[in-house]
Amino acid sequence: MIVLKDQELIESLQGKEICMIGYDPVTADVIKKSADVKLILSVRDGPEENIDLDACTAAGIPVISSAGRCATSVAEFTFLMMLLLARPMVPVIEKIRCEGWTRENSGELRSMYAHKSTELYNKNLGIIGFGRNAKSLSVLADAFGMHVNAYDPYVSEESMAEFRVKKMSLQQVVKTADYIIVLARLTEETEGILSRELIFSMKPTASIVNTGRARLVDGDAILDALEQNRIRSAALDVHSPEPLGALGENRIYNIPEDRLIITSHAAGVTEERSWHQYQLLYQQLMEYFEGIIPDGCVNKSVFHTPQFKERGGKYFGINKK
Repeated sequence: MIVLKDQELIESLQGKEICMIGYDPVTADVIKKSADVKLILSVRDGPEENIDLDACTAAGIPVISSAGRCATSVAEFTFLMMLLLARPMVPVIEKIRCEGWTRENSGELRSMYAHKSTELYNKNLGIIGFGRNAKSLSVLADAFGMHVNAYDPYVSEESMAEFRVKKMSLQQVVKTADYIIVLARLTEETEGILSRELIFSMKPTASIVNTGRARLVDGDAILDALEQNRIRSAALDVHSPEPLGALGENRIYNIPEDRLIITSHAAGVTEERSWHQYQLLYQQLMEYFEGIIPDGCVNKSVFHTPQFKERGGKYFGINKK
């Protein structure tokens, strides 16, 4: 993946009015020195992580994201992690690959999972944050006969009920859950939302899956809870720092793989993701040309500024001009 920075990015934006941005850091300085830019399309769900949205708004530049591109991939991956925690087969598979399945090791293999495997059916799934990814996950969980509860102060009880999801307080969701999934958008308000206190209030048979952002949870508290047997297991796809480093550099590797699944920020990565993101951006760009503010615009206040009329407004509703 090629990421342009500073002067290199500024030079590439010269003469460009509608720009598609990946992971390139679009700073206030980049915006200031890229006078031709009038609209930014971001392939990311969270463009705020590499684009200075305040600077874009001040300059009159709308930023449209491809939010929703990972709604399927993240939901499927998260559910896979839940299945692997419920049925801890990874060590079994590795042992069979190393030793084969023989009469001599058959009993040992069975003992590795016989008293640890559980069903997802009739279990409580607690979701923190009820956006696109969480909605897709709730559909999968409902199909498996799980009871889904969620916390999101910005989503109504009626909206959740449409997905057969019960709205609860954060404390209720955590304390009643057999599986806690963290899928909230990372903001100042949600940073550390799954705190040490909440983690240690969970049922000892409960598990945590984080496929959202590392800073949404107290990572050290999760490891402490696992080491102290305060929770059953966890699956972590996002970490701080990333990458985690060599085996001797991080305590996370000391926790057995049947209790902690570690993956490398892989939840949203599929062959189909690129297709989803470009389709979403194309549809929203066409809406923009029709004079419709796209749902994926992350700085909608820009449309009410005089700077937008002078700059970003050039292509807004151009099909009707």
